[in-house]
Amino acid sequence: MGIDAERLENLNISIKVFSWMSKALDYPDQEFVESLIKGEFIRYLPEDKVLGIKAYISLFDSTDDLLLDMQKDYTRMCFVSKPRLVPLFESVYKEGKLFQDSTFQIARLYDEAGIKCGAEFKLPPDHIVLELEFISYLLYQELDALKNGNKMNEEMAIQLQNETIDKHLSQFGLSLAQRLVQHSKNPFYLSVGDILADLFQSLIAA
Repeated sequence: MGIDAERLENLNISIKVFSWMSKALDYPDQEFVESLIKGEFIRYLPEDKVLGIKAYISLFDSTDDLLLDMQKDYTRMCFVSKPRLVPLFESVYKEGKLFQDSTFQIARLYDEAGIKCGAEFKLPPDHIVLELEFISYLLYQELDALKNGNKMNEEMAIQLQNETIDKHLSQFGLSLAQRLVQHSKNPFYLSVGDILADLFQSLIAA
């Protein structure tokens, strides 16, 4: 039996979408803003959801001005508001504070996937950026196993995806998305909130 080309294509797109969402929810930097201006990865997202992003980007004459505007809103929502308007950690949503059971449960899933949470991890394991990038990684593992006919690795990657989404990322991602939509004053983060909400609503319904 040949490899399902449609499944490979869908996996490729999902890998890019989750990776892009991970970068979009990290603290904005020069590299990410430059990629926005070039339109990188945006083409993999629903066109109706990125119109606001494109219109917003077009308002700025320089990369530095766009970066500063994004950093201001991100900092206001995620760092300096008391209490935080948009917490970035699963444990805050699930248990009300940092470094609770959910933090160590997601770290265990990273370990099962062969990812060690060592000193190079500058963020707690339950940060939204890491959980989204983890799904992108698992989707890549599924894709690679499928291409190489490694059924065991394919099934393991799918199992870890399902556990991460069902027990951790779906409700966490949806709650964070709703807060972004509620509190952002920036069209970029409003659009990201909409995209993230649609993504996790579809996963929960599946």
